[in-house]
Amino acid sequence: MKKLAIIAFAALATSAFAGGSGGGGGGDTCSECPEIVIDGKSFQAVAATSSLFMNLANGQDAYAQQNVSSNSGNVTVESGGESLQLTAARGSVVANLALGDEAYASQNVSSNIGNVTIDGKSWQITALDRSGVVNVATAGTKAIQNIASNNGCVACKPTAASHGGPGH
Repeated sequence: MKKLAIIAFAALATSAFAGGSGGGGGGDTCSECPEIVIDGKSFQAVAATSSLFMNLANGQDAYAQQNVSSNSGNVTVESGGESLQLTAARGSVVANLALGDEAYASQNVSSNIGNVTIDGKSWQITALDRSGVVNVATAGTKAIQNIASNNGCVACKPTAASHGGPGH
C-alpha cells in the first residue's frame, strides 16, 4: 500500500501538455513568456510501469509539448538552490514525434529547459529498465527531446508565432 501511495504521489508531481494544430487561434498567444522561479528546493518525481509517454504533433503546423518531472520556461531555483527531478520507468516507451509540415514536438523528461539558473545542486535522473526512447522528426518538422538535462537552447524553440516562438 505504501508503494502505491508513492506512485500516486509521483504521478501528481508531473505536468503534461499537448496542444493540437497551432494556427495562432484563440488562447495560443502569451503576452509574457513563461518564467518559473522557485527560490530554493524543488522536487518532481514520476514512477511508471508498463507505460507509454508519447508526445505527438501530427499535421500541418501542429504543436505538442510534454513535460514529465520537468521545469519548462525560464527556470530559476536559487536562494540555496537544489532541484531534483526523477523519472523511473520499467517496461515503458518514451516517444516524441513530429509528423507533418512544420510540426513541432518538444518533450522534456526530468529536465529543465529555457534559460536555466539553479545556483547550487541540481540532480536530474532518468532510470529506464527494459524501456525504449524514440525521437522522430520527418522532413520540415522539429522534434526536441530532453532527458535528464538542462537546455537553454533558444534555437530549440519553435519558430512559428503560432508555436509560441518569436512574436509572442
